Amino acid sequence: MRRVVSILLAVLMLTAMGTVAVTSASAEETATVNGVVANVGDTVTIDYFVKSDCIWEDFQGHVTYDYDGLQLESFEMPDVKTGIMTNTLNKGLVYYTGVDINSNYKFYNEVNFYRIKFTVRQTGNYVVNNVWVVADGNNVDMIVDDGVILNPARLITREVVTATPKPTETTTTTTVPKTSNNTEPSSTTPTVTSSTPSPSTPVAVSGVALNKKVATVNVGKNVTVKATVTPANADNKTLAWTSSNTKIATVSNGVVKGVKAGRVIITAKTIDGSNISAKCTVTVKQPVTRISLSKKATMYTGKKLTLKTKVNPANASNKALTWKSSNTKIAKVASNGVVTGVKAGTVKITATAKDGSRKSATCTVTVRQSVSKITLSKTNVVLPKKGSSYKVRVTVAPKNAYNKNVAVKSAKTKVAKVSASTVKSGKTVKITAVKKGKTKVVFTAKDGSKKSATCKVTVKK
Repeated sequence: MRRVVSILLAVLMLTAMGTVAVTSASAEETATVNGVVANVGDTVTIDYFVKSDCIWEDFQGHVTYDYDGLQLESFEMPDVKTGIMTNTLNKGLVYYTGVDINSNYKFYNEVNFYRIKFTVRQTGNYVVNNVWVVADGNNVDMIVDDGVILNPARLITREVVTATPKPTETTTTTTVPKTSNNTEPSSTTPTVTSSTPSPSTPVAVSGVALNKKVATVNVGKNVTVKATVTPANADNKTLAWTSSNTKIATVSNGVVKGVKAGRVIITAKTIDGSNISAKCTVTVKQPVTRISLSKKATMYTGKKLTLKTKVNPANASNKALTWKSSNTKIAKVASNGVVTGVKAGTVKITATAKDGSRKSATCTVTVRQSVSKITLSKTNVVLPKKGSSYKVRVTVAPKNAYNKNVAVKSAKTKVAKVSASTVKSGKTVKITAVKKGKTKVVFTAKDGSKKSATCKVTVKK
């Protein structure tokens, strides 16, 4: 009987006690934006940096994003002040453009090209893409076309993604003990009970993807390889980056630096034990460091002159050059460096490395006017006898010919001889009979133009 009473009292005491309520805060849902993990409701900021080796004539492009998963909050171009127009009314698109007709865009130092902020709407793996077209203002070459960097050596981009958590909320429940006779609660201070999440199974990495399978970088320059780890809720998404040959290229957190010309394999590998990796083949090129070219040269109109160059170092990956004349009305230059004189004057011929190193050399070429025609006062001379003579006047054209000297020579000096071997334009040469016969006296320009005129000479007796 006592035992039954004791059990009954224990039951009544348990019934009378207040129930302890524990409210467990549900785990926040996560998403990945350009490889950065954020919670639903967090703000994700993407800063896109640009550094270029040339002046931009103009640019245009757009940013694409998943409108269902990301809510656009703002778009700005902090370091780009002139000629920017943006349109953020299209869902999933942000358009931008720039035209600065006064001074163009000079991004020789790194600038914050744009900053874009999103609020994460729902879980998922999201990629915010930048697609653009950029024209080089120096010679209107495309350096970026439809989002593809045509010459990595001429443009460096860097993306920084950060996630700002939304304000945290804490849920607690108080427990108030009840009296055994159902009276009002006592004034004892309430007890705060913290929620404790139940242990869960660790989430391992299932995949690693790189944004580039192949890349190119110059010696001394950097190229960034970005990695995306899946799933987005993997517990440890840290990657170990290695280079197959650090004498050719080194890597740190995806930033590859060229050391010397060659080819390496860059590997990003998980460290959570899943043993998953991804690889990128990087070619390191040796840029041109110097171009040697004669500083001065002289030529005549209508003639060709080959300018010889030396490209350093000897192991430069791309020794190709582009040639340009400062005035094609004076002299033209072909792709192989052969200059053709057009008219008298002075012009600068510039050779520039094609590898994007911006190395160049200039030669000042002086073009002189060649002789185009030689005119004789008489082209058929008849001398009556030995000892008789005749003076022939020589004139060269045009009047601005640089070298107006003319060489004079008798084909048969035993028939007729000349008074001088060289004569200037406007002067005369005396032809004297030696003996009976026929000969020719040839007048040839001494400037190398090969222009000539002939006088036929007949000695009667």
